[in-house]
Amino acid sequence: MARDSYDEQLDRVTGVLASMSRNAGAAIRGASAALLDVDRGAAEAVVAGDAVLDGQRAEVEAMIPEVLVRHQPVASDLRLLVCALRIASCLERMGDLAVHVAKIALMRHPIGVVPEPAVPVMTAMADAAARIADKTAIVLATRDRLDAMQLGLDDDEVDAAQERLLSLLASRWPYGVESAIDLALVGRYYERFADNAVNVSRQVVFLVTGTIRL
Repeated sequence: MARDSYDEQLDRVTGVLASMSRNAGAAIRGASAALLDVDRGAAEAVVAGDAVLDGQRAEVEAMIPEVLVRHQPVASDLRLLVCALRIASCLERMGDLAVHVAKIALMRHPIGVVPEPAVPVMTAMADAAARIADKTAIVLATRDRLDAMQLGLDDDEVDAAQERLLSLLASRWPYGVESAIDLALVGRYYERFADNAVNVSRQVVFLVTGTIRL
């Protein structure tokens, strides 16, 4: 009976992480809709929904000491608990970064943040971030190292798009300094979103192998 309770607690931890990954993915999609479609409702939903991710991180942080106190985890389970803390932190940050994008869209509404010349590169960043969010959820579910490695390749795509964006902004950008700052910040937020997803994948690799090589 005690083992059943222990397993249920571990399953609850992993279940909350899975839910967090889905919520982070929904947040970045909503933020991208706010940005590219000038969708105020989407932006407001992302900002309001951030409390859910914050609460889930707090839930994970509260559960883990309870498991440690009540049980004596073996090495693999202890690794799961340590990784869960780090993963929850990364996923919560991913939600925060989506909120930052949404808030810029809200601040400029009803004027769009992305002028026409920047639409292709920002769309590429938004699409890549959404794919990364989806793959983060897959990595958490499968704990597959190949899936985790694929996240690194997707992160490279975001980095390359950010470089294209910065080059565009540096090429006599005709829409003013304020617009350039907005887009530079948005690009940075997408880049950090992807970086945190890669950090999740690294923790999964550590969970499975005991080492981080990604």
